Amino acid sequence: MVILDIGLPGGDGFIVMERLKAMVALACAPVIIVSAQDPLAAEAWAVEAGAKAFLQKPVDTEQLVATIEKTLRESGTPPKKPA
Repeated sequence: MVILDIGLPGGDGFIVMERLKAMVALACAPVIIVSAQDPLAAEAWAVEAGAKAFLQKPVDTEQLVATIEKTLRESGTPPKKPA
């Protein structure tokens, strides 16, 4: 799983997403996008690019954990609970 902020300093998360999807080893890794950018444009792009979820900053910790768990379940990798 990759949690990617598309507003990276000195770079562009959109390019990072494209590169992740082009890498054989990571192409199937589920991606959750987080962003402080305009949610309408950023979320539409994220979905089109193949992200499994989009979260608007500031991200609530409980919302992030729930999104991670849901994304892992949907990808066939159930989250592991601490012992």
